[in-house]
Amino acid sequence: MKEDKPYVHSCKADRPRVRLVPSKITQAKNAGYVRDKFIDSQIELVSQTHIETCINRLTSSFPTRHSKSKFINQVAEWLKKEFENIGHTNVYFHSYTKSNFQLKNVICNKQGETDKVILICAHYDSRMKDREDAESSAPGADDNASGVAVVLETAHVLLQLDLYYSIQFALFSGEEQDLWGAEEYAHYVKGNNVDIHRVINLDMVGYPPLGQQIINIEREMGNTGSACNRVSSNDKDSETFARTMEEIASVYTNLTAIKGPIYGSDYCPFENRGYIVAGLYDEGQCNNPHYHSSDDLPSDLDMGYITSVAKLIVATILKEARSGGSSLK
Repeated sequence: MKEDKPYVHSCKADRPRVRLVPSKITQAKNAGYVRDKFIDSQIELVSQTHIETCINRLTSSFPTRHSKSKFINQVAEWLKKEFENIGHTNVYFHSYTKSNFQLKNVICNKQGETDKVILICAHYDSRMKDREDAESSAPGADDNASGVAVVLETAHVLLQLDLYYSIQFALFSGEEQDLWGAEEYAHYVKGNNVDIHRVINLDMVGYPPLGQQIINIEREMGNTGSACNRVSSNDKDSETFARTMEEIASVYTNLTAIKGPIYGSDYCPFENRGYIVAGLYDEGQCNNPHYHSSDDLPSDLDMGYITSVAKLIVATILKEARSGGSSLK
């Protein structure tokens, strides 16, 4: 049999040069796997309309979401109200100060049977190519209104469900300024012994690479010289969790899962403290010509693709958290 040609990202940015190869799970799609009817019923509730509305409103309501702009805390207030409008009641700000800027992470807790937490996170700030440009229009549709919309839609679908693990939805500011918000929050949860069991990060999930339904599942691969992968004891469990997500992508979505390394996003401060992390990423830093520009607009995103990513997240949480799933014990 002719070997499938691996997908190799075209990124010229300073990312690890790692071949991204479709997993055997994806290549043997659906082989011997019995679909869970309950999961099927819940992922059908994921609404592309909700996702598109969220992205349109987030990108049009604020000229920029730069963390040093006058709008950043208005964005935080808006996001808190969005969680509350969904029906969540345990929503609050985790406030912090960096470089004399008073900033907020938005945290929403959904209590489960146990206090073990699966953290689902995304950053809500945006930027231009000049990282210090806090004035120019920076709609940030792919980077990262797309990830925010998936977090909010996941919170919507899971609202009324009883889960084994607690779920925490976190929207971070300051990601574009060296992971400010995530660093502060990871420090907080570690210092307060919050039992973070797994971290799933969504950073750019709206611009499918080369027009294909490919999703990069990022996991730990040992030290790659980035801001992540500084702890080796969690590599094996991260790989196991990524494989679970690959399987779910193959069975419950139309996405082709590609495995790559974690690198330079909000999971880094958690990985560096020993937590087990994974991320979803569309390779937009490499392939989206509107990356970090005023042209990063909703009109260039594939809303169906983002909806599939949301279904992957919902299915992952239901498979793993509904009954204390096998890969998370």
